[in-house]
Parts: sequence; structure tokens; C-alpha cells
Amino acid sequence: MKKTFNPAELDIRTNYHLMISGIVPRPIAFVSSISKKGNLNLAPYSFFNGFGANPPIVGFSPALSGRTGLPKDTLLNIKETKEFTISIVNSRMVGQVSLASCEYDRDVDEFDKAGVKKEKSLIVKPPFVKESPFVMECKLYDIVHLGNKPASGNLILGEIVMFHISEQILDDQNKVDPVLLDAISRMGGSWYSQSKKGLFELKKPRWNGIGFDSIPKIILNSKLITANELSILASVENRPNLSQDLYDTYKKKSLEELENLCKKFIGSNELDKAWTIVSIIEEK
Repeated sequence: MKKTFNPAELDIRTNYHLMISGIVPRPIAFVSSISKKGNLNLAPYSFFNGFGANPPIVGFSPALSGRTGLPKDTLLNIKETKEFTISIVNSRMVGQVSLASCEYDRDVDEFDKAGVKKEKSLIVKPPFVKESPFVMECKLYDIVHLGNKPASGNLILGEIVMFHISEQILDDQNKVDPVLLDAISRMGGSWYSQSKKGLFELKKPRWNGIGFDSIPKIILNSKLITANELSILASVENRPNLSQDLYDTYKKKSLEELENLCKKFIGSNELDKAWTIVSIIEEK
């Protein structure tokens, strides 16, 4: 059973906390911006992601104050100067990022408050965070206002005009190593997640898999074989031919033994063998 919540019947705070608790993990944009008067601002935003590669677009959403309905300094600055930088956050700077989230006056430099160093951008005026291993210089592409009410979002879309990536996180093919990037993401409440501690690799099938609808119901209904394991079984291009030797070896095993064998072969990516076990189970 699922409990239902109608956002139209909830207050702003409840809707917000439901969103940040369930839409996880969220990458963190450490955004640097500058006003027309030259005042710098540095603030983290976790309503943030990429939105296209041609042109390369990133977006984040500074919400209006839930109490006053007034805009954040970041939004005001970007409206004025149409430039910003985004520095990706790693585990070595997460405490400083949290400190920079405090609501300082517009003339206060959060770089100084948070104890992070400025590095000069090549194209845009706002500097970026020197300690960050992955940085994007951005020009404003568009701003989409999402309500103009207290706690309403303002989707700021920026075109990336320059990347700055630490050589220490690049492999020999100039691709970012996710373990070395060590990115931090936001969860609900005061919780964060360290991405490298939960990394796993799952490659997309090289062809259209035969799908769950090609798996016999007796296997689909198994209490031992998980949905993730079934998805691997369903990823083959065609159902493999039966291995007669394997069939003869295991055909007298019990259903539970066969299901465990199937799990084992799926886990070792021996899908030909796993499908032979499926053939035996079908006949039970």
C-alpha cells in the first residue's frame, strides 16, 4: 500500500520536504555570481542538473524566499550580469558548502565566509572555487519563472562556455573517474551522500533485449531471483541455445537448487548457462 499526499492540500514546507526527501540524490551546484556593483555571491543549489549537450546546457533553481517571497542574491546577480560559474562539490569541501548556504547580506563575500579560494575564469567575470575538481563557466541562456510566489522556483538555464577539470580526476582517455571526482549529493533534511561509496556499474545492453515478456512465468514469479537479475536475463538479444551437457548435469535438481544455480550464473554473467537452467525449470 502507498499513502497518498495531495500537494494542493499541503503547506509549502511539507511539499518541499517531500520533494527533497524523495528526489534524491541531487547533485550540488556551487554557484558563483557577481552583481553590477561587483559584489560576489557564492551559494549551493541542489535543484540542479544538465539539460542538453548541443548546446551544453545546465540548469539550477534558486527559489524565492518561503517567508518573504523575495529573490535570492544569485538570481538578482544573474539577471543583472547574465553570467555565473558552477563548481561541483566533493567530500573535502562539503562543510564549507554548508556554511556558504547561510543567508548573508548581498555585499558579503561568501568565498571569504566559507574559506574557499577564488580562481579567475577565462570567459565570464565571476570566479570559481579553486578547490573544486570540476567547474563550468556559464552564460545565461534563459530564466523560467515558476510561479512568482513564496518558495516558487526560478529555473536558470546556462550555456557552458568553458570547462575546468582537474587532471587528478581524469583517466588516460581524458574521461572523469567517478571515484576520483568524489562528488557529494544532497538527500532529504540535513543528509548528504558520498557518491563514490555507492558506485556500481551497469552497462546498457548493446542490442534490444528480449525483455521480461520472454521470460517464463515460473521464473518471473521466483522468490529467489530478483528483478535486477531478471533484467540481466532479459537483456540477451536472442534466447541462447540449450547446453545439453549442462542440462543433463542439472535436470534432476530441485526447483530451489535450480533457481539458486540460475542466480549464480546470472551473477557471473554466464547467461547461456542461466538460460539452460531456465529451460530445466520450465519443465518442472
